[in-house]
Amino acid sequence: MCTVSWLLNDTGYDVFFNRDEQKGRAIARPPQRFQDKGTAFLMPVDPDGGGTWIATNQHGLSLCLLNYYQGDIPELPLISRGLLVKMLASSSSVAEVVNTLNELHMGSYAPFTLLVFAPDLNAHHGHVIAFQWDGHVLTQRPSVEPMISSSVAFQEVMIARREAFKNIMTEPQTVEKAWAFHKSHVPEAGYKSVCMHRDDANTVSFTHLSATPGAMEMVYVDGPPCRNGPAVTETLVRKVPNMRLVASEKR
Repeated sequence: MCTVSWLLNDTGYDVFFNRDEQKGRAIARPPQRFQDKGTAFLMPVDPDGGGTWIATNQHGLSLCLLNYYQGDIPELPLISRGLLVKMLASSSSVAEVVNTLNELHMGSYAPFTLLVFAPDLNAHHGHVIAFQWDGHVLTQRPSVEPMISSSVAFQEVMIARREAFKNIMTEPQTVEKAWAFHKSHVPEAGYKSVCMHRDDANTVSFTHLSATPGAMEMVYVDGPPCRNGPAVTETLVRKVPNMRLVASEKR
């Protein structure tokens, strides 16, 4: 029960994430700064598992995880999927993410879709990478925005939210339109709408990641975005990639 969209621009990217959860689930903690393997990263924290659903680091790499309810849950004791995102959050490249995934025993995780935004991703270079674990095999799949997760009437929800995306995210696509999409109640405030409202569950937070050449910014709104609640903003200064030394020209 989540919706992710993104914008690619000349120098980087923006990511927008509505997290939908059961009403009885513990309230997540706003984005915090963590350090692992010499890399700083930002992520909100799910107190139930200690992991997260979205993270970004100072290399410029970002991750988003959606539950894949249409998969088959393995019979082994499960590790929180949010801890997988935390484990990968210090990765410096897509290749490092792939290497780590290949070394893991995937049968310890319930099905998911993992979106990876590379450090050098922009409107002129690269694309959003999606990995899907269905409980049997991990595959790379097309990333079609918006990416949607729902435990209820998935096909209906997907059609309604993609129709809302088409109607709201007209050209030129802007950050303001993306915020409007994630606040939207189309066709009405309910299980189909992007800002989701059900008797047992609703959209519990909205996160906006912005990747620029100099910094990674995470804006976090606790509660349904339609309420226009206060936002918490955290920023990381990006690491400058190591430069290869070359011999100077002879004078």
